[in-house]
Amino acid sequence: MLFLLTGCGDKGSNFDSNTTTSQSVSEYSTSSTENKTETSSPVTFSQHSKSDWLTIKHSGVLRIIAPHSFKYNPVTKDKPITYNSELKFIIDFDRFHKLKPAFITVKEFSNLIPSLNEGLGDVIVANLTITDARKKLINFTIPVTYASEKLIVSQSFTKKLNRKNLGNMKIGVRKQTTYWDTVQKLKQENPELNIVELDDSITEEQKFNKVVSGELDGVIEDSNRLTLFLTQRNDIKAALSLTPEHPVGWAVRKNKPELLKHLNEYITSQKLTQYIQDIQLGDLDIIKKNKQLRLITRNNASTYFLWKNQLMGFEYELIREFAKQQKVKLKVLVASDFQEIVQWLEQGYGDIISAGLIKTPEREKLPVLFTEPYLFVQELIVQRHDDKPIKDLVQLQGRSFYVRQSSSYWNTLVKLQEQLKSQNISFTINTVPETMETEEIIREVINGKFDLTVADSHIVAIAQSWHSKIQAPMTLSGEQGHRWLVRKNNPKLLAALNKYIKKEYKGLFYNITFNKFFKNSRKLFDEGKRDLNDNTISKYDDLIKKLAQEYDFDWRLITAQVNKESQFNPKAKSWAGARGLLQVMPKTAKEMGIKDMHSPENGLRAGVKYMAWLRKQLPDDIPPDVKVWFTLAAYNAGLSHLKDARILAKQQGLDPDRWFDHVEKAFLLLSKPKYHKKARFGYVRGIEPVTYIRQIQALYHLYSKKFPDKEHT
Repeated sequence: MLFLLTGCGDKGSNFDSNTTTSQSVSEYSTSSTENKTETSSPVTFSQHSKSDWLTIKHSGVLRIIAPHSFKYNPVTKDKPITYNSELKFIIDFDRFHKLKPAFITVKEFSNLIPSLNEGLGDVIVANLTITDARKKLINFTIPVTYASEKLIVSQSFTKKLNRKNLGNMKIGVRKQTTYWDTVQKLKQENPELNIVELDDSITEEQKFNKVVSGELDGVIEDSNRLTLFLTQRNDIKAALSLTPEHPVGWAVRKNKPELLKHLNEYITSQKLTQYIQDIQLGDLDIIKKNKQLRLITRNNASTYFLWKNQLMGFEYELIREFAKQQKVKLKVLVASDFQEIVQWLEQGYGDIISAGLIKTPEREKLPVLFTEPYLFVQELIVQRHDDKPIKDLVQLQGRSFYVRQSSSYWNTLVKLQEQLKSQNISFTINTVPETMETEEIIREVINGKFDLTVADSHIVAIAQSWHSKIQAPMTLSGEQGHRWLVRKNNPKLLAALNKYIKKEYKGLFYNITFNKFFKNSRKLFDEGKRDLNDNTISKYDDLIKKLAQEYDFDWRLITAQVNKESQFNPKAKSWAGARGLLQVMPKTAKEMGIKDMHSPENGLRAGVKYMAWLRKQLPDDIPPDVKVWFTLAAYNAGLSHLKDARILAKQQGLDPDRWFDHVEKAFLLLSKPKYHKKARFGYVRGIEPVTYIRQIQALYHLYSKKFPDKEHT
């Protein structure tokens, strides 16, 4: 799953006296004067308990210290908590470990670290920049993201700036931030610079208002925090980048190594599946210039999924053909819920939403444009095959439906409830998690956990090809059109999609694709094959798990690598002589102590053991997720070329300890004579390791959704 993590240079905070409770999230607020904890949840424990991991697990609560503005910023007050993606990330961590997040919000940043060390919370999630000074007081996780500091001015500001021509600009900064250090350095280069110390409790919104009103000429904000504000405000802009990117992490107390370990493991796992966040709000001309169309979708049977290690899906294949006709590459971003789908489009991480959506009054309020329909469906009641078929609305008396609240099914059922009131017919509507796909809900109906659900006719067609234990005897709606969504400022993309729909709808390509998934799908997806596909990736899963555990790798990552290297063919042999499931050269295998490469286990062991050896050659201070990509790059292109690329990255002003957008860029440069002639180990076809890693990451992402727990057996 892709996540946007915000970052900030704030150092610490006073406690907020407001106490509220949001759905499934408890909040603990502490008075700034009395340092007393008030709880809005029945879960209680000592204010100063220094909880280790076992105590946290026993209590069922993780206490999260966060700035007041994280939850109460005016910019995002009408948005769900998921709009702050760093909060969403820590909540996802809690859900993964079956914990309940409890927030302790603070207003003044100077007290963030003291409140942690006093035991008022377990972890700081506050866009906290990792600095040497702070590391003396607390332990940081591995970086959750990186951010640079930007000088923010009003939209009407026209002067072109550089670090040495700031003159007597009036720049407002809180003292208890890393921004204060930055502005002091700026003053050395601009002696007339006017630094205004801001109150420690000022919010970002208030800072920006001072700039727009003219009270200040500028303020400083982190680049990834700024991204969120720019989606809501058009009266400010970034005028100058003031620092290189710096790491941002979460903080725990020094005596909590187990909590730190679990946080790091989760961050690493999620970052391995994180798609690179290239923000682009341009229309079709920019998409063509970048030669990349970014599709936002969901991972389910009608949109985008993995079958026998091949990527497919009705939505995916339609958009892939559109991208092909536009002569651009397709990049797929898999969102976890509807809110995330819309957020990614709005913020510019994707260009088009294709997720089986109809136009509803609620969705028409969103900042999106809808294409013409490309598929017409009806909503059907889904029930178990041994249940008495529902053929009349009277039969709904006392029954229970289970659907996502964001789905069109919810609106249909609410209207039906109102309609049946006059006939004294009542049924209940129960919400399921927004991350739950319709096909998963149908399975719970089959298993008897849920009574009834509603699904579109094309989803029912696929489900019936997989399962003989459901029926859909009654229609709840007339035909409704599925549409694609684009941003409101992308009329050219909208026009091109509508032209494509008009050309292809009911044509040869469309009909073949439609029949493949919705009419002839039983040939592809019979129930026995589906169970096998759902429960395994390949027949070598057990062997891969065994060796991955032995050499401390995520088995899903090794499986993705095996898929890329040999497509699970143990007899595969490359033109260069590489052999086995992981395509190891015979000479390398011998160096690993393995001579007979004919057996699948030996071929796999040679590759995994070589991966472990490569990993050991890398510096210990490289973050674990980056170390994975470096190891794969070395496996593909050679350790020597990786060393050259890291040296070149540093020379180019890039970070030699980061892969995406840094060392990967250096690898691409090593294909050019200007750079490889000066490199110690010369030319390398840099696109190979770059493509290799991107493809493995995409496969790993899908395998991780299929098996969320890396220890799955």
